[in-house]
Amino acid sequence: MKNLMILVVSFVASNAYGQCTIAGTNTLNPNEIASFTVDTKAQCDECYSWKSSPETNLTIEGNNKTNKIDVKSAQIGKGKISVSVLTTQGLVQCDKIVEVVAPVTVATSNSNEKKQSTLENSCGILIDDFKDVKVSDAVISFFPNGDNPSDYLYRWSITYANGEVKESTEKIPQFFYSDINFITLVKLRITRNNPLCAITISKKFDENFWKAKKMSKIEQKVYSPVSYSEYAKPIEKINPNHNNTGGKQSSEYK
Repeated sequence: MKNLMILVVSFVASNAYGQCTIAGTNTLNPNEIASFTVDTKAQCDECYSWKSSPETNLTIEGNNKTNKIDVKSAQIGKGKISVSVLTTQGLVQCDKIVEVVAPVTVATSNSNEKKQSTLENSCGILIDDFKDVKVSDAVISFFPNGDNPSDYLYRWSITYANGEVKESTEKIPQFFYSDINFITLVKLRITRNNPLCAITISKKFDENFWKAKKMSKIEQKVYSPVSYSEYAKPIEKINPNHNNTGGKQSSEYK
């Protein structure tokens, strides 16, 4: 009976170890700073201990004793962020792998020569941008432009102001957002199976972009996975000062 009790206690302790999740992006470009949070509540505000390894790839900026940290990337390669949280039930630990990758800018000039270079670099994926559409006051949707063959695979990664990351594999996903927890980064990874290759398009947003965003109201219609032309009709004019692309854009390919 005593041995059984020891086994039960050991099982509970092993389950408690690692019962947490680190929220944040999975990839960074060199010299980029991103926020990460842990979902487990500690005994006190500074009952957290964050570490990064190796420091040649990732370094923690500022205080590493709170539930949210800023991490700066350095050299290209994989690194690990780990956190120990002192809770009322004991010590909880978890980690997250973050890869530092080299950015590759794809030309968007009207020059035919540069367009041809873009097509060669992206192995024929004819998408170089994505658009945003406001579905409601709390829901935003994104959709890729250009040619969209059925054999493309899509992976959207949305980073919020609090460091939380949401993902979707839908072609036209919808995400919640608010003035407080606004979207800071959107990444779209498009994969083509034949030939096998992928490109990543990303845009960064700041708080002012969402505050100043003046978009038309949306008349809801039947959801169309092909385009928004039948999904939503503007019923009042868009502010001419609004830039529909928004944010700062970059693209890369592998």
